[in-house]
Amino acid sequence: MRIGILGGTFNPIHYGHLRSAEEVYKELMLDEIRFVPSALPPHKPKDEVASADDRLKMVRIAVENYPTYVCDPVEVERGGASYTLDTLKELTRKIPDKNDMFFIIGADAFLELSTWHKPKEVLNATNFAVTLRGNQNTPEYFEMLLRVIQEIEPSYFINRFLKEVKSTDKKRVIKFIPITEVDISATRIRQRIKESSSIQHLLPREVELFIIRRRLYGHSGAVR
Repeated sequence: MRIGILGGTFNPIHYGHLRSAEEVYKELMLDEIRFVPSALPPHKPKDEVASADDRLKMVRIAVENYPTYVCDPVEVERGGASYTLDTLKELTRKIPDKNDMFFIIGADAFLELSTWHKPKEVLNATNFAVTLRGNQNTPEYFEMLLRVIQEIEPSYFINRFLKEVKSTDKKRVIKFIPITEVDISATRIRQRIKESSSIQHLLPREVELFIIRRRLYGHSGAVR
């Protein structure tokens, strides 16, 4: 099986996440995408993040009508700080052929890879699918991404024509995938809730109703 791993805070999950997952799924001809909500995001202020249990439930609700999407609770069940390397190690123990596993990450997050916990080990742990939105899909931005790789692992082979990077033993590949830019973000959704504005059509209705019932992000609890 070819499996995509889409990690994140999902605070909350929305159509931007689901749309990018769909496009990567089709481009890489994946069999499954696993959404992995983080337990305790190390780079996020705790007071802005819904509980791990609530975020896990929202992801489960959002993907239940997608037969090829799975919510994986690996980080939430492990608890504590969510480091990508720990998650990838655990997932590769469960997935028979780790060479067919792709870690899906946005280009903006990939630019910060050198600040992650043990970035070289992360880069060598699995294949990467780096998504490019809007003005990220330019030669200049691509060169910025390549510099990140070269700083962490200078031995990787770069194919600018195919827009991919391979390890010297060719067991690891980093693919760069242009996707549709969707003007939706979790930050915008939380802000609209604070302003008592509608969040319809930004995320699945079932997730919206869960937010209302749980009064997450300061929601009043009133159903629109």
